[in-house]
Amino acid sequence: MLRRVVVAVCGIALLAGCSAHVEVTRRVAKADLERGISDALEKSVGRRPDTITCPGAIDAKVGQQMRCQLVDGTIKAGLTATIDTVNGSNVHYSVKVDDQVTTN
Repeated sequence: MLRRVVVAVCGIALLAGCSAHVEVTRRVAKADLERGISDALEKSVGRRPDTITCPGAIDAKVGQQMRCQLVDGTIKAGLTATIDTVNGSNVHYSVKVDDQVTTN
């Protein structure tokens, strides 16, 4: 069941929207980005992945992208978070999970 959920997420090339609050530095912190991605996936497919790991913070500029990794059980998949809009301290970004997954 767990594998079907993750494969279904990846198979539909998920595009999920999420938001984060940005501090004065105009960056979305690593932890906020990872939490926002997990929130968006939970909202889209009904459950959170085990982990989302991103390499660091992302500049709050439209078009900025960051590659992250999703792990759910033995399933691993890459994903891309892209900043869509910046409105004051609010940043909206979309998430696209890669079509291909790997298993351990």
